[in-house]
Amino acid sequence: MKRCVFFTSVVCFFLASCSGEKPTGKYPVIDVVNNVINNNYQRVYASDFFSSIELIPLETKRECLVNTGNVVVTDSLIFFSGGSLFGMRRLYVFDRSGKFLNQIGEIGNGPGEYFSAGTFFLSHDGTTVFIEDFRRILEYRFDGKFVRSIQIPELECPLITTSLLTNCFNVEDNIFVGSVKYNGTNKYKYCLFDESGTIIQCFPNHIFFNRIRRSISTDDQALQPFRIDKKLYFKDYVNDTIYVMADSTLKPAYVFYLGKYSYPIGLLEMQNVHFDRDRIHTYEVLNILHRFVGTTDYFFYMFSLPRGTPRPEGRLRYHPIRHEYVPDNGSIYCIYDRKRNVNILLDTDIHNQKGIVNDIDGGLSIFPYYYAENGIVVDIWQAENMKEILTEEYFESIEIKDMEAHQKLRELLKNLDEEDNPVVVIAKLK
Repeated sequence: MKRCVFFTSVVCFFLASCSGEKPTGKYPVIDVVNNVINNNYQRVYASDFFSSIELIPLETKRECLVNTGNVVVTDSLIFFSGGSLFGMRRLYVFDRSGKFLNQIGEIGNGPGEYFSAGTFFLSHDGTTVFIEDFRRILEYRFDGKFVRSIQIPELECPLITTSLLTNCFNVEDNIFVGSVKYNGTNKYKYCLFDESGTIIQCFPNHIFFNRIRRSISTDDQALQPFRIDKKLYFKDYVNDTIYVMADSTLKPAYVFYLGKYSYPIGLLEMQNVHFDRDRIHTYEVLNILHRFVGTTDYFFYMFSLPRGTPRPEGRLRYHPIRHEYVPDNGSIYCIYDRKRNVNILLDTDIHNQKGIVNDIDGGLSIFPYYYAENGIVVDIWQAENMKEILTEEYFESIEIKDMEAHQKLRELLKNLDEEDNPVVVIAKLK
């Protein structure tokens, strides 16, 4: 049996998701509900947030075709996991000019092979890359060579069923952290484990409910931990609180105030709530989504609005499969200013794009996928969207601040085919 040590000196913080009351105390509050109720959407511009934008088209070759996927950027490399929309993903490495270098590992069942590279992360010192596969973590050198396999522990603690850690991350040398889906009985959410797969410390869960059925859903999961200025932050889907790891504990750092739109306990007790969207809307749940990027000064995140709640008039979204604009599904992009404790709900631009209006080079709107430290955030533009949206009429409707950057965008568009690999966007925060 794996060791399971429950760390009990964590601050016990009861959250707004349980009571619906606005939290008070020493933790900064990200006030979402009042912005929604007051229909407080703002159109924000890239020139107010970024000093520069760099566009890097990923080389399009048969051996490295990607579409949407996860991205990690270092000073010299771009890691991109891609593949079919619902199928297996491979991990590719490009240099900072977009030139394809190599694939990381291979898909398969053999030694050093993985089923899918949908979840990956760099080592804490940035010298190797890990792929989270089923029941194990595989480590590779940047040239694609396999290094080792690390067993992801299965927890066999009293009064709970066996559970597997997921959304893992490298904390320090040979120490990893993973999260556990809530099955109705486990009293923890995150656990530290070592390279042998031994649990060395567990952190208590803070939301408890009596699950009527044993099945679990995506809403029971957590985001992959993220690092900001050498501090590790944690956020799970239904918990209103962002935690930070400090002094061997997980301490509350920020609280989302969702008010009446918080996840009700009654909904959490039901089976398959993630797929029962009509029931979620009946409960008026405001769901913080998986796209969450933290930087030194900002949190960039998304949430979904329940039906009938205020939203900008005429909001549309581009449907990548139908290739047309359709009524918005209620997803809202937001920016939280950590220094000023100000939360902004982003309005669309005049062309119904979501995100930060790109008045620097006149390109697509920007909203980060990844924070690369040192004030660098990363976005992904699909070539097909660029070719369809970025027309002369579009450029004429936007005040462009950096004409040199705009000319580079135009040159890129001339050589870009709609079936090309995505373009990686590197934006430098002011």
